[in-house]
Amino acid sequence: MRKRDMTFASAVLEAIDAILALTYIGLQIYYGVCYHIQVFKFVANILVLLLVYIAITWLQHYPEKLNHIAAELCVGNIRKYSLRLLTFVKLVFTAGLLVPCVCDAFGIAIRDVYSLIMIGLILVVTAYYEYRIFQEIKSLRK
Repeated sequence: MRKRDMTFASAVLEAIDAILALTYIGLQIYYGVCYHIQVFKFVANILVLLLVYIAITWLQHYPEKLNHIAAELCVGNIRKYSLRLLTFVKLVFTAGLLVPCVCDAFGIAIRDVYSLIMIGLILVVTAYYEYRIFQEIKSLRK
């Protein structure tokens, strides 16, 4: 996210998200060492997080790419909603990966439906903010 778009709330959410991501990476390394998991497995888990995290962070710098609109049109509420969408999706994704790791550490089994709940939550956040973005674009074109 660019400095001009950063608010106190978004900075706090980004910091929380970075802490969650680092915790996830640390737990993956811990599991790999303690439980002698194949190197490929925990490296693949870490790479998935890093690639998605980097992709969303890149989109936060260029939110106009999210909806394939011109940079001149991505201002005001459209930019604000685009950045919120990306911030919340990144936060839900990172927290969604971290919860099973923490539950594994405490010996708690998570049901398979957890993945569907996390995907559903990401879709709800995306649908809400995309609706708001499309409403703003529609009102600009009138």
